[in-house]
Amino acid sequence: MKQKQTINEKDIKQLILLLKPLIPHMILTIILGSLGYLAISAITLFGGMTILQWSGLAEYGPFSLLIGLVIAGGVLRAVFRLSEQYCTHYIAFRLLAIVRDCIYSTLRKLSNHQIQAFQKGDLMNIVTKDVELLEVFYAHTIAPIFIGIVTSVVYVSILSSFHPLYGVAAIVTYILISFVIPKAVYYFGEQAGIEYRNNFGQLSNFLMDSLKGIKELLIFGGQKRTIDQIDTYSEQLNETTLTLKKHEGLLKALTDVGLYITVFTQIMLTIYLYNHEMVTAAEGLLALLLLFSSFGPSLALSHLSASLVHTFASAKSVLRVLNIQPDIPTDGTGHVQDIESITFSNIAFGYNTKSLLYDHVNMRWTKGTIIGIKGKNGVGKSTLISLLLQDLSPLQGDILINHQNIKGLSKEKLLEKFCIVDAQTTVFSDTLRHNITLYNDSYTDNEILDACKKAGLNEFISSLPSGLNTYLQEYAANMSSGQLQRLALARLFLKNAPVYILDEPTSNLDVLNEKHILQSIKANASDKLVILISHSDTVLALADQVYSIEDGLIRTA
Repeated sequence: MKQKQTINEKDIKQLILLLKPLIPHMILTIILGSLGYLAISAITLFGGMTILQWSGLAEYGPFSLLIGLVIAGGVLRAVFRLSEQYCTHYIAFRLLAIVRDCIYSTLRKLSNHQIQAFQKGDLMNIVTKDVELLEVFYAHTIAPIFIGIVTSVVYVSILSSFHPLYGVAAIVTYILISFVIPKAVYYFGEQAGIEYRNNFGQLSNFLMDSLKGIKELLIFGGQKRTIDQIDTYSEQLNETTLTLKKHEGLLKALTDVGLYITVFTQIMLTIYLYNHEMVTAAEGLLALLLLFSSFGPSLALSHLSASLVHTFASAKSVLRVLNIQPDIPTDGTGHVQDIESITFSNIAFGYNTKSLLYDHVNMRWTKGTIIGIKGKNGVGKSTLISLLLQDLSPLQGDILINHQNIKGLSKEKLLEKFCIVDAQTTVFSDTLRHNITLYNDSYTDNEILDACKKAGLNEFISSLPSGLNTYLQEYAANMSSGQLQRLALARLFLKNAPVYILDEPTSNLDVLNEKHILQSIKANASDKLVILISHSDTVLALADQVYSIEDGLIRTA
């Protein structure tokens, strides 16, 4: 899912709206930042007054007062700067947490099919690197813009008091350095920033896939192709990096040229005004000192252009996730305490209306029964479960739980009533305990070990030197496929939800372990609704009722 569009006003407005809870902090940051820059100018201005008075060109008051004002300016600058930076980064990191929370909230509403449309490496970059880059926008863009406006108004007012032409010259300078040059140069690097972001996402995704399949690559001789592909991605990144560096160099060069021209123009203006007796020598020198000390806010904005090329490319990726609409409505608010029955009423479904997987499906499953589902690959066995879990929406008909339409139920609350074991078991790089409990600390050791015993995992745990506290390697490298499947079953028995969904639950187990697991399922099914999906007649023999999916129809076997 590549990002092709550039940032626009609507996107920037959406980013700013996320700032709403922290507006008071932002106002404080702007005030502190403005005072900090004005303190720098105060040091320069009062220092210039001291030197002019010492040289006899003007009289401004006691030396002790002038020197005291210079010292006070230095102290205040330190206080204002430290306070501004604290507020700025407080805002930025709070907002990063808010943005991540919004991303996770959005992802939780999406169906599995929508989640799977993302490349894993790209999604990882969005929630890590892309969100981190938004710190540039929130910490170093919004406040500096307003600080630049506030300080410019103050500087122009003071400079105009020396002579209006100084105010006009200052306005032209600030606009040139802080807006015209950065905006013009930004377009030079904008596309490169987007390409860099996309290429980095592709490389991350490729590396993740390669690491996950490193054993297969070594066995089947895929090392050279993998290295060549990494080199290709690296060369693409180098090319876009070179373009971005040229952008940074062009920005710096034009900004420096703009400053040199400004300085020269101001000096010429001062000479002209002095020769025509429009300002005194002291006034002209103070005006120059004030002007030269006032470039800080403008330069801060100018330098942002290089950073914003990356930031806006990342912002577009983040907003792309935040703006995804669930393909199935998730606004249901109802919930059920227990699941007594599940009813499929006249269900029809297909990935397109011209080719239906099945039509006119009518079934009713009740608590305390074991339902078996069989059929050839691709006929829609797992799709039926996706419809039940609201990962897909039927083209026709309704699915009822306890006579309530699932469309009116909260998906989050509904999923709490299901336990699922399928062919793929996800393992996290953490302890065995956390992989079984999935970070729910309310379970006791006895409950965990009892679930593991039901799943046939107890012998494996006993063989581990640290038992439940054994750390599992990345991608479960220190577990067999059978052990992984038993781990998934342990999760199921531990959660103890009203509905068990088991998709090929014993496909990786030997005959002895399969028998043990089937006995455990049977023993714990009296107050559950168990849904078994399998090709195995041995597994399906456990079912009270078996349904066969064939030729678009679901029949009782």
